[in-house]
Amino acid sequence: MKSMLTKTLTNLFVSEVRIKVLSFFMLNPKKSIHLRGMVRHTNEEVNAVRRELIRLEECKLVSCEGKSNRKYYTLNQDHPFFEELISIFHKSFGLGLKIISNAEKLGKINYALLTPVFTKGMSQLGNTKIDMLIIGEVDLNLLGEVVHEEEHKLNREILYMVLKPGEFDIRKRRRDQTLFDIFSQDFVILIGNKSALLS
Repeated sequence: MKSMLTKTLTNLFVSEVRIKVLSFFMLNPKKSIHLRGMVRHTNEEVNAVRRELIRLEECKLVSCEGKSNRKYYTLNQDHPFFEELISIFHKSFGLGLKIISNAEKLGKINYALLTPVFTKGMSQLGNTKIDMLIIGEVDLNLLGEVVHEEEHKLNREILYMVLKPGEFDIRKRRRDQTLFDIFSQDFVILIGNKSALLS
C-alpha cells in the first residue's frame, strides 16, 4: 500500500516512471547511471525511461556525459530545485519515510533530521559522520530495528544520534560542536519545525 507521501508525489509528478527515475538520483546524488542501468533499476520499459531522462536533462536536473559509447546521467546539484526535491524524496522513500511512518510507535519525537552525510553522500560534517539526529523520548530498540532494515537495503552502516530534549537543550546552549556542524549544513527535517529547532 502506498504511503500518503508517495501518493502526493504521484499527484505532483503524474508519471510513475519519472518518480522512479528521480528517486534514484535524489537518493543517490553522487552516482552516475546509463540508460540500461536505469531501466534495470526502475523495472520500466526502455522508451519510457529514455523519455524521462531526456525531460530531466532538458530542465537541467540531470547532466549527461558520453563514456565508452554510453551516455551517463548525473544529478545536477546546482539546480535551483535541488534542495527542495532532495527533501521531498527523502521524506517519501527509504529511511526518512520509515522514521515518519513509525513516528508514533517510536515514541515522542520532537525533531528528526537527516544530515548531508546521508542525503548527499558527504564524507562528514566537520568532525562528525552522523547520518541522522533524533531529539525526543524514543524506543531505542525499535529505532535500531528500523535503522538496521535500511542498513541492510543500503549495504552500509547508518550512524545516528538520539538526544533527550533536556540533553539537547544543554548541548545547544553550550554550542556543542557536533550540533553546530549539523545545523550549519542543509539538513532534511523529517519531523518538527526547522525554525523552532534552530531558535
